[in-house]
Amino acid sequence: GVESMSRAGQGALFEQFLRLRAKLDAEGLFATERKKPLPQMPRAIGVVTSLGAAALHDVVTALRRRVPHIPVVISPAAVQGTNSPQELIQALSSLYQRCNGNNAGSVNGLNTAQRTRLVMEPIVDVILLVRGGGSMEDLWAFNDEQLARTLILSPVPVVCGVGHETDFTIADFVSDLRAPTPTAAAELVAQPREVWLTALEGINKRLQDAVFRHVDRQGQRLDLTASRLGRPSSLVGRQNLRLASSSQRLQSAARLFLQKKRQRLTALPT
Repeated sequence: GVESMSRAGQGALFEQFLRLRAKLDAEGLFATERKKPLPQMPRAIGVVTSLGAAALHDVVTALRRRVPHIPVVISPAAVQGTNSPQELIQALSSLYQRCNGNNAGSVNGLNTAQRTRLVMEPIVDVILLVRGGGSMEDLWAFNDEQLARTLILSPVPVVCGVGHETDFTIADFVSDLRAPTPTAAAELVAQPREVWLTALEGINKRLQDAVFRHVDRQGQRLDLTASRLGRPSSLVGRQNLRLASSSQRLQSAARLFLQKKRQRLTALPT
């Protein structure tokens, strides 16, 4: 008789997948509160995938179209096969050294040229882990437990775009955000440049309007102050009139004084 039954092929892989998912979920690796929000304006975007993958072309095309001004740092790795999990881990670890907060600690032990290159390289603020669709066997590298634990260590948000919309891997659950496709992953971290330019134009217009209003208010205050003080020219004119009047009175008083003196001198006996 039949003593035991076990799934073969994809059935066995799916059971492994379910066991690992339950284990990591119990450890809290899928918890929403540990997910990091995506940066609005990344200084550089890291991409982990195979150099020969169609996913790389799709991602780079989307990024060039939407954010041609943002540098893209590619860290290559095999996305299928026995060595794939370890290569993916190494590729991610390499990008982690390019993330903000890790550069300062990574310069120890480097020569001058290496230090200079590290300083000049753009800082990666978000990482895309991508590959195209395939069978469960094709995507199995992304169900590796050590890869999952490496993803948890990322200092920046990781967007996982592996397979098609219906494909799910452990990497999808532990990443900060899952994208249905590699192209969608690129679009999630790449707000089109036109959006930012439009926003910048709006900010510039509001700033100009505020400056004009401020200048107008100050001009009104100056006009009010000037009206209270009177025009400087009219003030000088009034002072000149007062000075002329005083001068005339002084001259008249002097002539009158001299006349009186003469009269007194004339009246003296000879």
